[in-house]
Amino acid sequence: MMKSHLLAAILFLFGSCASFAAINLDRTRIVFPENDKASSLTIENQSHALPYLALAWIEDSEGRKENSHFMVLPPVQRIEPGTSSQVRVVKQQATRELPKDRETLFFFNLREVPPKNDSLNAERSVMQVAMQSRIKLFWRPEAIRKKAGENAEMRLAVTLSGKTMTIKNPTPYFITLAWLSNNGKTMLPGFDSLMISPFETSSLSLSEAEGSGYSIGYIDDYGALRKVNLTCSGSTQCTLTPRKAGQHATSR
Repeated sequence: MMKSHLLAAILFLFGSCASFAAINLDRTRIVFPENDKASSLTIENQSHALPYLALAWIEDSEGRKENSHFMVLPPVQRIEPGTSSQVRVVKQQATRELPKDRETLFFFNLREVPPKNDSLNAERSVMQVAMQSRIKLFWRPEAIRKKAGENAEMRLAVTLSGKTMTIKNPTPYFITLAWLSNNGKTMLPGFDSLMISPFETSSLSLSEAEGSGYSIGYIDDYGALRKVNLTCSGSTQCTLTPRKAGQHATSR
């Protein structure tokens, strides 16, 4: 009997702590061209019962709050139930000092602050959780503006040696890989995601090294996952080809 009461208490605790974000963004990344004065984001309160405060700020690549390069307006606002609003990221003069030959990484943060619910029984213990979203902000200089239809990610230089995959990014853009597979259907065990900085090289230790057919997936400027087939032979550079819808990589 004691065990059943204990189990019920644990399930109640976990159920009471479950929480979902009420304030949500309309995108998963921001690409900020140098010639733009500001970038506007839509934020929505998906709660139809409660108003929330929305706090927004910018961090640099090391996670430090900063407003010398970008300012968020308004930094705090009240969003009524079931409504949406906008927040603007405005560039500052210090952006002129950023590198002109490559992107610079920042982070946009949005934290929701739930209202105090006085209708709850004062004798009942309630934990309120403030959820926070954090997305990448890429400052893109005019000198490296992409042309329409340009897929810089296809210039990745990938080599495979045993269980080590080496990926060189020869472009001035940050490239985020969010998919790695050797059968085109499932993610390789242990792989999460990988962001490769401009002109940098990263290595992956593969848990499986069977065949020569792999596929990787990168996140484009709009937050969509684009998959690419890799054909590798020995220690030579792998060949990248765009994947067609429904196509699977073939192991050889």
